[in-house]
Amino acid sequence: MSDEKRYGDEPGGPEGGLHGDAPRRGLARTIAKVGYATRRQAEEMVRSGRVTVDGRRELDPGATVTPESLIAIDDHQLIDVIRTYLALHKPEDIAVAPIMGRRIRLVAELLPRDTPGLRAAGRLDATTSGLLLVSNDSAWNADAAGNDELEKEYLIKVAGPVTDALIDVIGAGVTAPKLGLLKPELVALESREDNASTIRIALRGGKVRQLRSLCTVLRLDLQAVHRVRVGPVLLGGLKAGRYRHLSRDEVEGIRRGPA
Repeated sequence: MSDEKRYGDEPGGPEGGLHGDAPRRGLARTIAKVGYATRRQAEEMVRSGRVTVDGRRELDPGATVTPESLIAIDDHQLIDVIRTYLALHKPEDIAVAPIMGRRIRLVAELLPRDTPGLRAAGRLDATTSGLLLVSNDSAWNADAAGNDELEKEYLIKVAGPVTDALIDVIGAGVTAPKLGLLKPELVALESREDNASTIRIALRGGKVRQLRSLCTVLRLDLQAVHRVRVGPVLLGGLKAGRYRHLSRDEVEGIRRGPA
């Protein structure tokens, strides 16, 4: 793993943790806020009898608790989680979430097991490789995944040789059904061979489905998609299957969004 300095907010993050600004809130919401699980996972924890409040088992996810309540999960006291922000190099054929009817490895298997509540910021489908941002800060994840102004950069491999004229067409913008005009912030031909070409392309929002639609409109046979950048965060030389902690500037760059 990288030796880069780990960065985290104060315990509980910007939303507040066990001792945040909200004096009373629901039990499942409290567990989710401190980063141990998603809201739905926290509700299941409570319903399955894994959670106690002040020494008594509580089965109602909406039960009211206060900052003075002693909450335990599996007999371990709930404490605020230090926010953790990671860049993961997701290999192909590894999924962010289970795929019905298919046995496949999950991203969670590549993440540190001693850090609760880690979740991917958005998704890369199983066939897409490259940079995936991960944290236990739900608000930050929403910024990373949902900001349509945030640039995401990819290397896409298509069958056959791509002409300079086609690169110009892509750069001018392509109208795709249901998505409207797709106009890259950056497009460049990285390599051209008789059997395949690699194109570097950056889009605001930059969802993989946009790239697939663009290739469909242009009748390009898309063979591979590899993400190399999300906003200020670069994949760089990170090896497939490995992760690194983000720097303060990278974390805040995602939070602020584009200038």
